[in-house]
Amino acid sequence: MMTSGRLFTALVIINKYLRVVSPLAPRQLYVQGLFVVPGHGRGYSFMKLFHKLRLAHGPDPVESPRLTPQMVTSILRMNERVTSHTGGVVKQVLCNQLPANKPMEDRHVEAKLLNTEKYMFGVYDGHAGWSCAQALKERLLHYIAISMVDSDKLNQLHEGGKAAVDNLIEYLPTTTKDTVSFDLASIHWQSTSQFIQDSIEMYSLDSNVEDALTNAFMRLDQDISTEASFLPGDEALSANLLNTAFSGAVGCVAFIDGLDLYVANVGDSRAVIGSHSSESETWHATSISNQHNADNPAEKKRLFLRHQNESNTIIKNGRLFGELLPLRAFGDVRYKWKKQDLVRLVKIAGQSSGSSFGRYKNMRLYKNYLTPPYLDAQPEVIHYRLSPRDRFLVIASDGLWDSEGMSDDKVVSLIGHHIDGQQVLTDFRPPEEASLGVINETLLKRKQNLAKRAMDENVTTHLIRHALGQEHGQLSTQLTLPEKLVRYYRDDITITVVYFDTDYLMNYTRVH
Repeated sequence: MMTSGRLFTALVIINKYLRVVSPLAPRQLYVQGLFVVPGHGRGYSFMKLFHKLRLAHGPDPVESPRLTPQMVTSILRMNERVTSHTGGVVKQVLCNQLPANKPMEDRHVEAKLLNTEKYMFGVYDGHAGWSCAQALKERLLHYIAISMVDSDKLNQLHEGGKAAVDNLIEYLPTTTKDTVSFDLASIHWQSTSQFIQDSIEMYSLDSNVEDALTNAFMRLDQDISTEASFLPGDEALSANLLNTAFSGAVGCVAFIDGLDLYVANVGDSRAVIGSHSSESETWHATSISNQHNADNPAEKKRLFLRHQNESNTIIKNGRLFGELLPLRAFGDVRYKWKKQDLVRLVKIAGQSSGSSFGRYKNMRLYKNYLTPPYLDAQPEVIHYRLSPRDRFLVIASDGLWDSEGMSDDKVVSLIGHHIDGQQVLTDFRPPEEASLGVINETLLKRKQNLAKRAMDENVTTHLIRHALGQEHGQLSTQLTLPEKLVRYYRDDITITVVYFDTDYLMNYTRVH
């Protein structure tokens, strides 16, 4: 057992070597025994980490960058996506991602209900693997669409089968579609088909958008859990279903219908509106989601009310059972299943001769695991009414928001200045009957905005560049950190920015 004094000395030494590899501030370290644990409960042996850091000793990577500016820009732009002229209130959608995990655990998806101008945007941040986040990308928007249709359409879906459900939504070009195996798709469809049947039987005219979003979130999480507990005869397929259920993901989904914006959030991804005041020429940030973690007093109260007399055992070091940071999440069934079900899985894994169930053979059961479930995927749904002042929506995983200095106000300011800088690239056509004074004032403003012109045309890349550090040496260092070390400094970053059509907002407001 390492004493507190020796541990402190060891961490000082680690910090010294971390500073050699990169002088950037590392992510917060959680110390548990002989492990230094970043992120969601993963860690490295102290001695193994110390040995690797010694091997990493070398030239200062900030003073001697390993990447050229062109190489940095190429990496930052690798996952850019953009689509314009989408119709309705949405004018343009831009996305980008920068991985820290390999493979990346974040996912994003953009779509609209078919033949409508009702949009859905989702950002999903996985942990303990990518599997659960991938399931959300593939399935959640369809569950939302099913929850929103009327009884006649539900009956059509029941008769039309999978093809009818697939045609409920239209993916925007910013979304990449992934192939799902036939066996896995069959199990997913069984769950979806049962959801449709249950929705027919429980249909209510009193249901609203908030109810539909909540129903979709909760039902998909239930199906992910049920599919894993089914354990069909195919061991590889069973392992796939289990991995989805035992990995986890937080999710933030925005649904836009005209001027009505609804954000359904589970976990610590976030959504922010950027508004502009033409009178004061300033930008204003409005958060339309709350983080569900131990830093949120209301969230802790919610948990403790459900598990009275356990407040001293279920939250340790700001985490659920000392391990999980978000207090709401999809998957993560080790915090949801009954204890006897977890014991049964350990027994099945122990009897398996293959490697598919290897990770569950020695799964540790929590001593004070008394009244599960301790976790759920019930979203907090916030409604926001758009106005002509609102210019954009940004949804991002915590990899952006946890980066140094990237507050709501900072992110909105960066996007606002990026807009100002991009406007000078358009041809100037003075309004008819404009006086020379007005024209001169407009030209002076365009000249001032020229200084704000950003290097990156895609604003999401602009945000990622600022999140990593504006100096080239910092950017190069962040992008060349060793695979085993990068998660100490940053997380996967996923950003979606939705620009609103100001003319649409003004006309809609005027008419309605």
